[in-house]
Amino acid sequence: MTSGARLGYGLVIVSAVCAAANGVVARLIIEAGVTAKELAALRIYGATIVLFFAVFPHLRRLRRREVIQLVGFAFVGFVLGQGMYFQAIARLNIALVLTIVFTAPIIVGVYQRVRKGERLPRYAYVAIVVAVAGLAVAVLGAGGIGSVSVAGLVFASCTMLAYVATVIMAGHLDTTMPPLARTGGAFLIASLVWAVILPPWRLPYHLLSHTANFDGVYAFSFPVWTGILFVVVVGSAVLYTCFFAGTKRIGPGASSVVGMIEPVLGAVLAWLLLAQSLTPLQTLGITAALGGIIVVEQARMKSTTTRL
Repeated sequence: MTSGARLGYGLVIVSAVCAAANGVVARLIIEAGVTAKELAALRIYGATIVLFFAVFPHLRRLRRREVIQLVGFAFVGFVLGQGMYFQAIARLNIALVLTIVFTAPIIVGVYQRVRKGERLPRYAYVAIVVAVAGLAVAVLGAGGIGSVSVAGLVFASCTMLAYVATVIMAGHLDTTMPPLARTGGAFLIASLVWAVILPPWRLPYHLLSHTANFDGVYAFSFPVWTGILFVVVVGSAVLYTCFFAGTKRIGPGASSVVGMIEPVLGAVLAWLLLAQSLTPLQTLGITAALGGIIVVEQARMKSTTTRL
């Protein structure tokens, strides 16, 4: 493995860790009174301010093709994806949301099969069935479909589709901008869209001084404004910069596989900090789903390498 590939894997791992922690902190902020829609807007506006210095020197040199690509990535990933993700974690267990989101490699594999003619071995199709069945068990294992939020499932599924699109686009962005500037450019575009959806002057600034409480194994409290700062800096700027840079080095398929650590980390952090727990049946289902997804993606990567 080259040094560039090792760096790519490391960056994607950092991105996954940031994303898992971001989900936990975001859930607490929502429970403290900030709506999912307001938190999504705060995240976008804050990250734009933080990263504007990085993108500003490159604005005049942007080509039309680059702008079009960034607009697509920003709208799908930051406007639709982030808005629906916060809606999902406000309604469902974080581990379940992340597991649904990370069925994305299966869809990516289907895309690669249809678009590029990639063929998978038979065992990979068995793994797809196992992954889908595991996800069904994870959803129903809490006591049946009536025990979970249908709206939450819909939002989580839509988030997954948005993630599929961002993984594919991140691996094919044609731009000379460095990762930090590229991330800042996407956030800048997303903030313009969010300014129409929820203008900055309508945000709940009066809630910034309120307190959010961790009720898990390690119980403690923190002001809402510090949680929002975490979501902006770590859960946005650092997360997407590492994601951009890492995916560019190792490709969307490998990035999807490495990102599978995020549901596991999310489940652990949700248990430690939020007291969210899974039933044994849900744990079994999530394990089967993640295992099946990893097998599918590794088979796809092996097939691509052999063909080349």
